[in-house]
Amino acid sequence: MSSRYDLFIRDLLSHPDVQELHRTTAHWRRDRFDHNYAVGQLSYRLATAFHANVVVAARAGFLHDWYHGHAPERQRFVNADQHHFRIAHQAASQYGEHPRILHAIRTHFWPWGRTLPKTREAWIVWMADNIIWLDDIWQSLKIVTRQGFGYFIFGNA
Repeated sequence: MSSRYDLFIRDLLSHPDVQELHRTTAHWRRDRFDHNYAVGQLSYRLATAFHANVVVAARAGFLHDWYHGHAPERQRFVNADQHHFRIAHQAASQYGEHPRILHAIRTHFWPWGRTLPKTREAWIVWMADNIIWLDDIWQSLKIVTRQGFGYFIFGNA
């Protein structure tokens, strides 16, 4: 059963390049698709709570790391981690996303991305990404504590 959040990103869920996000890892133990989905879902919930545009927040949250770790035919950068917001912005722009969605994607990496979020939705995506990132790190640290550092790096192999 789909959630209300899924209705706002329905067209993106079957996109082949979005499905490719399942192949790359984000923050050690979660794949990039799950990270993007979680950020989009939390952005949607925060937008509801803060009376912001839920469509902008949901879509920008879901697309904020689009092509992070795999950027076919996208501009290549020496350190993609420091420039992933530009790659995601470029892809979303070419997909035809609204300028407010593009702004939230472009600014989600502030202050390292150097552009300050200027809309409520952009701040929400920034906050959701940081909250999910902290949760990913916390979950990874719990695994290290329980299983040891070798499990953290090599899995259960």
